[in-house]
Amino acid sequence: MGASAGRWRAFDINRLIFVPIHLQIRDGLLEAACHGKVTAEDLDHIRSVLRDIEARLEVTPDRITDLTGADLTDLSSEDLVVFAEYRRAATLKNKIKSAMVAAQGTSQYGLARMFMAHNINPDIELKIFHGPAGAYQWLGREAKEIGKPRA
Repeated sequence: MGASAGRWRAFDINRLIFVPIHLQIRDGLLEAACHGKVTAEDLDHIRSVLRDIEARLEVTPDRITDLTGADLTDLSSEDLVVFAEYRRAATLKNKIKSAMVAAQGTSQYGLARMFMAHNINPDIELKIFHGPAGAYQWLGREAKEIGKPRA
């Protein structure tokens, strides 16, 4: 193996696990569950993973993101704006729905609203929910636990 081999990360696009963000595609839906401290570096990594997923798949999947288990205190408003601007500029293969789950009155909810305000992409319909049941219903899916690994 060459010296550069350690720089490459292989992954299965049907099941991606990065701490503190667990990503998986289940039943055609991209699910992200955030647990623990999330940093700007984590957002940068997820940005590159999303770019790769969206390039590889024939159809860009709808998505749901659960922020309720996340500690977002290390993120600045600038970090979130940079991530939202990337998503705003993303060229998707189709229109998608993106549901975010965050408890009202929490820092996660405030940051989700900030992300939503800066992520103006005509191909992304974004909505914030206080629990997963409403989010799954809006996505036209049966409610389940977000990020629960497939059996």
